[in-house]
Amino acid sequence: MFIDGIYLDGKTSKRHVARLEVNSDHKITSIHLATQREVLSFEQQHYKVETRLGNTPREISFDDAQLFVCDNHDEIDKIISWQKKYSSKQNTWLYRLENNLKLICLSTIATVIFLYGLIIYGIPSTARVMAHHAPQFTSQQLISSLDILDKTVFDASELSAQRQQEITALVAPYLLSYKSLQPKLVFRAGMNANALALPNGVIVFTDDFVNLTKSDDELLAVLFHELGHLSHKHMTQRMIQDAMLTIMVVFITGDVETFDLLTGLPTLLLDLAYSREFEIEADSYALTQLSNHNIPLQSFVDAMRNLEQYYLKQSAGSSESAINDFFSTHPKTEKRIKLIEQFNKEND
Repeated sequence: MFIDGIYLDGKTSKRHVARLEVNSDHKITSIHLATQREVLSFEQQHYKVETRLGNTPREISFDDAQLFVCDNHDEIDKIISWQKKYSSKQNTWLYRLENNLKLICLSTIATVIFLYGLIIYGIPSTARVMAHHAPQFTSQQLISSLDILDKTVFDASELSAQRQQEITALVAPYLLSYKSLQPKLVFRAGMNANALALPNGVIVFTDDFVNLTKSDDELLAVLFHELGHLSHKHMTQRMIQDAMLTIMVVFITGDVETFDLLTGLPTLLLDLAYSREFEIEADSYALTQLSNHNIPLQSFVDAMRNLEQYYLKQSAGSSESAINDFFSTHPKTEKRIKLIEQFNKEND
């Protein structure tokens, strides 16, 4: 009996069209090379036949790393039928799984449940642990350079020097209480009303945000909110989560070339959910600090309402809704008000 396939000598990557010769006892005796008209004897060699997996070509490997590859599974099964642990009816568990509809359905459901738990609970929990146990210099290096943002996003602040000094003096006594976070307040223009905290402790107030606030207490409320992000290391967590999600999707698809298409959308959607969770956590931190410093909690509500009105005006007459963009990553004001009401009840 002869089986057609491909032969590799184990020394080079060259492939040879060949025929495998099998005797009446289903044992391999030789390989006939078609191009060289050469016969290689394998009667005295041990060989291993890879187990069956669907229609995937199978390899027969010999002691000296030589290989014979073919996709004639029926004939290959006959070769190994003399071995008791193999037969045409006894295939690997993976092969049986591939041909069993019930097992396929159960495995699919189990995989979906596992991935759901990994994405919703496993990745956030792992990222949180990694972020809080990483050395301090790690946070300082992770996309925390204000120079990079100045080149790509921000412009120099147009606030007057006097106004910047007033706000800096206002927040200075409070920042002293958070030396471990190494906070530093800076002002920038070039983007809509916003405030953000970088992993190295830099807190950015944009000009539009400063201009829309109506009291010092509102500025302090948002300052405490950003300190909450720093305290919980949210930016570091978010970057770790994004990296883990990306690696997971690339690992599942096995194709780095499709990175932008396949990983972009799911990573974005999941990251938005993580962001909302971070915002709520930072809100709770801000309320606690406002209460500790005897600053009215209403100042936080006022600041959020001012931001909401700002983005509503920005979205008016625009094809893209700025307010939807803002609330895609931030809880709605009503939800934040309920958080304050709950906070008051718990602290009465």
